[in-house]
Amino acid sequence: MDISDSLELIKSFYKGSIEFGRIQDLSKSAAIEKEKNVTLPPEFKQYIDNFIPLSDVYFTGVGNPLEIHCRARISWLMDGYNYNFVLNETIDDWDENWFIFADEGADPVIVKLNEQEQHSVVYKAMHGAGEWEFEPIADSIGQFLICAAAVDHALTGFDHEDAIIDDESGFNLVQQSAEWLFPFIKQQAGHYYEHWVSVFDNC
Repeated sequence: MDISDSLELIKSFYKGSIEFGRIQDLSKSAAIEKEKNVTLPPEFKQYIDNFIPLSDVYFTGVGNPLEIHCRARISWLMDGYNYNFVLNETIDDWDENWFIFADEGADPVIVKLNEQEQHSVVYKAMHGAGEWEFEPIADSIGQFLICAAAVDHALTGFDHEDAIIDDESGFNLVQQSAEWLFPFIKQQAGHYYEHWVSVFDNC
């Protein structure tokens, strides 16, 4: 499923405003490629050219929101990851092929520029855990956006005062949200199902 199809699927259930795909501009990806003399992976380049939001997008999650970085923030200088803006110096333990386009409470979400397949696998790592250990969380940017929007919808899109019940029975998503989210994520996320819903005991 390409990004445009993914956004159409999101529009079918998501009650928030869809900020992706509001502008087409090839200059940003061209500048990124020229600066380091690289070729961006096809899907990531398409995302920057056609779909990247003009303002940061926040998807509600359990704990920190998942923050999708806007066009202006996409840069080779990634503050706190490969560059320290306070000290004005590079950070050495960051691989030049890791490119951030989102984060969750400072946990970076990246694509790997040396993976040049049709779709870009999306990876995530914990910040401040010593060495960076990136784990895949989606097989494409489109799949990543679908899953992020789905979790947000389950937590905020139904008529519940609180979508989470945390009591002696465990940390559970309320029934109506659970009956929608878990089958949907199983279908859309495939083998990444546990990453997106394992925080809930009733998944």
